Amino acid sequence: MEITAVLTEHHAVLRRLFEQSKSQPDVFDEFIRNLTVHHTMEEKYFYDILEQVSEARHDALEAVNEHHIIELIIKDAERFPRDHERFPVKIESLGEYTSHHLDEEEEEIFPMAREIFPEHTLATLGKLFSEAKEKLLGVILPEVPAAIAARDAKKQPTAEQSSTAQNRALTEKNKPRVQDLGIGSLKE
Repeated sequence: MEITAVLTEHHAVLRRLFEQSKSQPDVFDEFIRNLTVHHTMEEKYFYDILEQVSEARHDALEAVNEHHIIELIIKDAERFPRDHERFPVKIESLGEYTSHHLDEEEEEIFPMAREIFPEHTLATLGKLFSEAKEKLLGVILPEVPAAIAARDAKKQPTAEQSSTAQNRALTEKNKPRVQDLGIGSLKE
């Protein structure tokens, strides 16, 4: 299948996960995981190649920049307390910006790519994207055993570590305060 068709197919999955996230915030993590894998592989198997074509370069660079903006919104949303009344607004904002980006790709960039690249190139890229996406979405990292996490949490910090930890602690539960959650205060 051509990469434009494979990407459009995965766009439908992203849209579905976004819609589910609005009423089921626990689906948000799966939406983010799919979106991150999608953007990473889309850049590798589509935009990096499209950028090399002079008439498509600007559009490809703009799309990759939009990926970067989406990543900033993701980082902001990931830090936001899930039980906060405004968390659904974070989901909605991310989904709306993402939906706009997906629409733009499908309406403008994919038709241009189908005109530029031969069918066999699009098919090869589609196969590579699909294989990489399936491998990456299939990877589930194991959780740290509770005994190890508890043991490490009980270690006494050095004076320097204690000072650093105090400077980084945002609340007693180590959750960020709402006023600290703007784009300017992303995780390191």
